[in-house]
Amino acid sequence: MRSRRSGMTGRLAIAAAVLAAIAVAPVASAAPADPDPILLVHGYRGDPATWADMKTFLESNGRTVEAIDLATEDNVKNAEAIAAFINGKGWTKVDLVGQSMGGLSARHFTKALRRSIVVDSYTSLGTPQYGIWSACLLPVSYGGQMCPSSSFLRTLNKGDDTPGTTAWTTIYSTNDEFVPNSSSRLDGGACFIQVSEPRHNDMDNDATVMGHVLASVDRTCTGVFK
Repeated sequence: MRSRRSGMTGRLAIAAAVLAAIAVAPVASAAPADPDPILLVHGYRGDPATWADMKTFLESNGRTVEAIDLATEDNVKNAEAIAAFINGKGWTKVDLVGQSMGGLSARHFTKALRRSIVVDSYTSLGTPQYGIWSACLLPVSYGGQMCPSSSFLRTLNKGDDTPGTTAWTTIYSTNDEFVPNSSSRLDGGACFIQVSEPRHNDMDNDATVMGHVLASVDRTCTGVFK
């Protein structure tokens, strides 16, 4: 959950982001010869600019990266927008990275709308996979789907949390002031990674998180399986 920001206040400079990630991030697997494109999905009331440092870092490691601009705070409509975006690009395979509520939109796309598109990896950053009670105060179509008792989450979490051949990864920060550990992970075979520094709204431009994301899109687990 992030308020729209006019700029990336406190943004890392490009060089600093890359150097910092190299210094503190885990060693990622060797890049595949033809890596999948990566789609970055922002969170509640966010925008693509929040991904600036992550996008620069991944591109500096040879990846094709796009950050989608979602027009609503409704996960179902956002998932439909993700489908339209991927189809418009002509991608047949994709790696998805979602921050906060964006991870729910990306997971709904993966479970319900992807059709013939292969989601090779899914990575969430501070996503309330099982909901947060504070969201119950919001309108259903404006963040209220994050309420644990919402019909959206009941449907999303019905059955296998980690279906198919997708490599599932969830990243959680012990400094996250909104989403607890118990809500941010996925059961059933996901790689679970815990970091300690970034707050909720800073996970998408944290150097350590960037390194974990680079590994996860290459299907390498730098945490533990849950």
